[in-house]
Amino acid sequence: MNYCFATIEDMDLLVSRRLQFIEINEDCENYDSIKENCYLYFKKSFANDSCDVVLAEEGGMIVGTGIVFYYDSVPSRSNPRGKNAYVTSLYVEPKYRKRGIARAIMTELTSKAASRGYEIIMLNASDMGRPLYEKMGFTEIHNGMIWDMSKRKTED
Repeated sequence: MNYCFATIEDMDLLVSRRLQFIEINEDCENYDSIKENCYLYFKKSFANDSCDVVLAEEGGMIVGTGIVFYYDSVPSRSNPRGKNAYVTSLYVEPKYRKRGIARAIMTELTSKAASRGYEIIMLNASDMGRPLYEKMGFTEIHNGMIWDMSKRKTED
């Protein structure tokens, strides 16, 4: 298994993998918009060096991917420097699972974030991924909420 960091030359692959990860295909509503926004995201992120993407390759085929993106927040007691890394889109093709690929991708992502000076790494864990993340030292936090303004109700 070979692991490498993606570059802007991998843009088509990254967008197609992201669409696969979020289960978006051409039949889905907003497909074109989501696809275009994925291209814009990766173009901007590579230009301003705000994300890293690991590719796991075997026999000329990409069998796993993972993304870590970086952002600053207001410093706090738990994060005095306010530097945050967020792992997303960790995916391994089903027939390649249970071979340590997800762990290797996570190790690459977390090592890269640490080398860039990020001490806080967050993620949302699926039920399938949770055991791996816990073994790697991630702990559960329960203080998040989200407001989807596109679905807000207007007052009469």
